Amino acid sequence: MVFKEPIILKGGDSNITIKFGDDGSLHLNLYILTFEKITKSRKPEWLVDTTALRTTIMLTFDPLRIQIDGVIAAVEEIIADGISVPDEYPSRIVHLPVFYNDPLTRECAKCFDMPPNLEVMAKENCTSVDEIIRRHEAPEYFVSYTSFMFGSVGAFPIGKYKNIKNSKYKTPRTWTPPGTVGIGGSTTAIYSMKSPGGVMMLGNIPVKTYDIDAKNKHFEDDNLLVHPGDRIKFHSIDGNQYERLKSQRDSYSYKIENSHIEWQAYASM
Repeated sequence: MVFKEPIILKGGDSNITIKFGDDGSLHLNLYILTFEKITKSRKPEWLVDTTALRTTIMLTFDPLRIQIDGVIAAVEEIIADGISVPDEYPSRIVHLPVFYNDPLTRECAKCFDMPPNLEVMAKENCTSVDEIIRRHEAPEYFVSYTSFMFGSVGAFPIGKYKNIKNSKYKTPRTWTPPGTVGIGGSTTAIYSMKSPGGVMMLGNIPVKTYDIDAKNKHFEDDNLLVHPGDRIKFHSIDGNQYERLKSQRDSYSYKIENSHIEWQAYASM
């Protein structure tokens, strides 16, 4: 739920974190993103950056232009003016191919003395690997945040879907293959580059989710593929398709739909 009064936490001399709620719901996420848009639209000269997460948002400010009490006063003014989430919130749908149960993540799991992670999840859910893949592929995923590593994504399923129960690594991995799709609790993560991690690995994406050098023309105006407020739809591919798409990643044409999300339709699900 959205708190009646948000919790504002000071972070050194150049950051504040605002906790707007505690349930991580779609409405709360859209509420935070709406607050972010309103804040940026006012173009405060002191604002350096914003970092929206699932229940919080961090504002980074220039302490040479404003003191922290002034930032808090500005935030309280925005909240007092009212934050109204549009009934139809703009939300692109980004389609991404995934090679589930792929050799890269299987080999990674083996390096850390773990069975293939999809087999672990199948056992924990008393079902088959194919059923875990079907469950994961079925819903759309709302992107809550992009953080940790450049281009990494945290997203959660929306609509009607069947839960996937899963544990995490007791000792986190020191590396994870770039392009890996993993799941921890209700959050699906994309590892944009080789990096540590502790969530179960589902598969691997053969195309880029970020491109610093813009070798793929899609990234000429924006190095990131997805942003908070977007939705992701995963599509299962086989090994031959994976290798073909990976060889074409610099010329790959992404399927992205300009759409909107009617958040109230998900409130009762």
